[in-house]
Amino acid sequence: MAARESLRVGLAGLGRFGKLHAAILSRLSGVELAAVCDPRVEEVEAVASRTGAAGYADFEEMLDRSGLDAVFVVSTEPLHASQALSAIARGIPVFVEKPLAMTAEEGDRVRLAAQSAGVPLQVGLVLRFETQHSLLKAAISRGDLGNTVSMRVKRNVSKSWFPDYGDRAHPIHETAIHDIDLLLWFGQSPVTTVRALQRNFAGMRYPEACWALLEFASGAVAFLETSWFVPAGAPANVVTPTWRGTIDAEVEVVGDAGTGRIRLLDAPLSFWSDDHTAMPETGLWPEFGGSIGGALREELSHFLDRVREGAPETIASVADAVAGLRIAEAIITSAETESVYRFSRDG
Repeated sequence: MAARESLRVGLAGLGRFGKLHAAILSRLSGVELAAVCDPRVEEVEAVASRTGAAGYADFEEMLDRSGLDAVFVVSTEPLHASQALSAIARGIPVFVEKPLAMTAEEGDRVRLAAQSAGVPLQVGLVLRFETQHSLLKAAISRGDLGNTVSMRVKRNVSKSWFPDYGDRAHPIHETAIHDIDLLLWFGQSPVTTVRALQRNFAGMRYPEACWALLEFASGAVAFLETSWFVPAGAPANVVTPTWRGTIDAEVEVVGDAGTGRIRLLDAPLSFWSDDHTAMPETGLWPEFGGSIGGALREELSHFLDRVREGAPETIASVADAVAGLRIAEAIITSAETESVYRFSRDG
């Protein structure tokens, strides 16, 4: 396939994260943000007026009328699989924010549809494009840490955000899916056993917290923690014009020859004011001079380069995204039934 110099792209979903996507796509060289879609008319009008994109309330209509070279699905989580399948059916390359789907069966259906149609598909596994996580992965791959003995991942986020998500997605699908992917990426071994617990204090559909202990075929073990309990007074490392809060995340990999560790809140830059302390995170989606950079920009650019060149995925494995959904389901099942979940030999 000949490389295309300019791409017309569409974007579905104009929530907080969708607006970050829009800000990047509207400024990338060789890219035209041609269309945006969201059921909220006021959000569509606001983004369309800033970017010059055509606005739609209906996803199918956007696909049929916009002549798109690629589409970005940043809608609410339950829509990810169906919207991805609609785009694939039309031969449109699709980037889907995590999670790829709400079940592993759905996710595998999307994967197989893209594979059969020869349509580029990428999942928003943004941490694979972040510098520190990439350096840790390289060290593990080189054998600097020796054989992996244990891994620990944590992703605790602002309590004030929970009402937006408590009836929408389980925290394992919403926050910990990133960490499940890191465990697969770093561990390079299938999970065999899961033990999990969860707690629901707010009385919403999904719990605020979940913890899991995972065993791998390699013999390594991992502990995963995610919750929505970070108080308003915590240092804010997510700071945008419309969004402020905290992601308290850590990852540690212990090998028999060394240890690697990342703490998201260990930022060298901080600002103190009368009402809050900000420690802006500069690796994921920093804003400077009106532009969004960091791992999110790298991730979107990587996908668009693949679309131009017809290149296969080399970083964000769709197979791992589906495997991550299977592990997510196992964690949720174990937590809900308070039992041990064991994977069969055939996965």
